[in-house]
Amino acid sequence: MRLIIARSNFFSYSETFIEEQIKQLEPVHVVYEGWQPSRLKAGGSIYPLPFSILTVRGVLRRIMPGLYQKIYTYYLRRFLRASKVDAFLANYGPLGTNIYEACLAEGIPYSVVFLGFDAAEKKTLATYGARYALSLPRAKAIICVAESMRANLEEIAGPLPNLHVIPCGVDVSKFTPGTPIDGFNVISVSRFAEKKGSLKSIKALEILLQEFPDAQLRMVGDGPLWEEAKNYVASQGLSENIHFLGAMGQSEYLPLLQGSTVFIQHSVLTPSGDSEGTPVAILEASACGLAICSTRHAGIPEAVKEDVTGILVDEHDVKGMAEALKKLASNPSLTRSYGAAARKHMEEQYDVVKLSAKIKGLLV
Repeated sequence: MRLIIARSNFFSYSETFIEEQIKQLEPVHVVYEGWQPSRLKAGGSIYPLPFSILTVRGVLRRIMPGLYQKIYTYYLRRFLRASKVDAFLANYGPLGTNIYEACLAEGIPYSVVFLGFDAAEKKTLATYGARYALSLPRAKAIICVAESMRANLEEIAGPLPNLHVIPCGVDVSKFTPGTPIDGFNVISVSRFAEKKGSLKSIKALEILLQEFPDAQLRMVGDGPLWEEAKNYVASQGLSENIHFLGAMGQSEYLPLLQGSTVFIQHSVLTPSGDSEGTPVAILEASACGLAICSTRHAGIPEAVKEDVTGILVDEHDVKGMAEALKKLASNPSLTRSYGAAARKHMEEQYDVVKLSAKIKGLLV
């Protein structure tokens, strides 16, 4: 199958799922750059001069968005014909709304992957809802990474028999259990963004320290709320127990996962409607045999079997999360049993090779 995969960024630490998707599906081209992707990952552009110049595209998009969409569709159609592709896979709903007309015109089946905010955030749904209603019913497949996304999309576009729930996956051959270091060591791997609830995780750890003063939390990632989190930790005198490691690639944070005991993430639905899909870091930690401490949010209850592979609490329940941490810290054998069950759950339900095969089977 000659496949094109489209994404908004050339690379992002927070889009490991898309990196794995590209690895598994082996497209002939990857196109990127915003919601109207035109640059090729291998180099070059779908555009000739002058449209291949970013400044030119930016001016056109800003002052004549309707005309620019027509220009984009014209050159995307030319690129699709020249590439002789069999299928097109768009990551994120807004991107799908901009490629579907070219695909339909060229008779190329297109599919769209929804990953979180694009099926939940109020502003995004208001901006793109009308085009969702036009494009989604005609897609070869709509792939949502969590069942929780279905209701919003079907409210906009009507019943969607072409909608399939296929969660993000994890490479279980790469993310494997290691040997945890001594002590109660908690880790998070996420952007410091509102929906990730990083400060709530910190406050839960702060409560835990009253009974388990040697507990440690290592936080991998950066983002808009990173400075606020660091300032809070410093102001509360928690710097000996909570450590900010910055953004890292998978190969860098994998040993940190393998050396930890528990993975924490306090995901929440934000006032704007922003939401997770299925957090890949939870899957990676589970594959490494960590017990999970998280929230009943989006696809997390599907990835974390409550009281089997970890403990879940309601969103914003910091005290409940602290109690969950206390339960894990005071019962190492229970924590180990959760971790072993988490590993098995990933092998059986979240193996990225198996899930990618499901996606591939839907595309043509």
